[in-house]
Amino acid sequence: MDVMNPIELDSSALSSTVAFTGRLACMTRAEAFELVRSHGGTPSQTVTRQTNVLVVGELGWPLLDDGRPSNKLNRAGTYGIPVVSERRFLEWIGKAVPDSLNRTYSAGQIATLSKLSHGTIEELVRFGLLNPRGGLLGFRDLASARQISNLFAHGISLSEILRSVKEIRAWLPEADLSNLRVHPAAHRAIEIEQPGGRTDKRGQFVLPVNAPPPNADALFEQAQAAEDAGDNAEAERLYRVLMNCDPTDAAPPFNLGNLFRATGRKIEAEAALRAATRADPTFAEAWYNLSDLLDEQGRSEA
Repeated sequence: MDVMNPIELDSSALSSTVAFTGRLACMTRAEAFELVRSHGGTPSQTVTRQTNVLVVGELGWPLLDDGRPSNKLNRAGTYGIPVVSERRFLEWIGKAVPDSLNRTYSAGQIATLSKLSHGTIEELVRFGLLNPRGGLLGFRDLASARQISNLFAHGISLSEILRSVKEIRAWLPEADLSNLRVHPAAHRAIEIEQPGGRTDKRGQFVLPVNAPPPNADALFEQAQAAEDAGDNAEAERLYRVLMNCDPTDAAPPFNLGNLFRATGRKIEAEAALRAATRADPTFAEAWYNLSDLLDEQGRSEA
């Protein structure tokens, strides 16, 4: 299987033989098996030549103790079996909104929220690190851009990021910077966060330590995922945690304000969007959204 150009699947894959590997974030393995059965498919504990698709859980890619990919992933690659993420599986069963429907950011917004230039955003699109549709980008693109911005700040070049992503995809199919937690390492290298520690870009563990506590970027991604899944209460909680952690970051109050506005909570939306403009007075989109909100309430003078 060419992991750089995975086979495009749809929900009809659920009616075939479906195997799972790694830890699922949203359900137990038994619940996933039952869902496959309810769609007319056959769940499998193992990967064989008769397997039609392998679903990988979101809670860390399944690795052996030495950091190499699990036997299931190896077999999938050998047999040419498509490998998909847990998120794709959730889309198929109607538990997640397709990512293509959640593209709400302009390139300018992504640039502002990630502190990257417009030219850099265009370059990231050309190299496939960001994936716009209809001229808009989504939550996952923002997560990728923020991670890239952090790597740039630590002296890691775009060419090294591109090489690292290519090497990571050799052992983690469907991996990209939106579903990986990456960190700058010594000698301008990149490390990937896993449940058992960190690995280098080739999958070898470099820090055999307990899983680190969540950081701000991880919480931001969790908040976006909760909003994406329709869990507005959890998204609100996480955005507020982030606002308390770093009052200078405009992204959490901006997202929170848009969330409140979409759910009719206009007073709270105004407070959140004002917080975004205080955090970054040059954030034009926050001012635009705040102005629209006030105009909707007949407060044109404000």
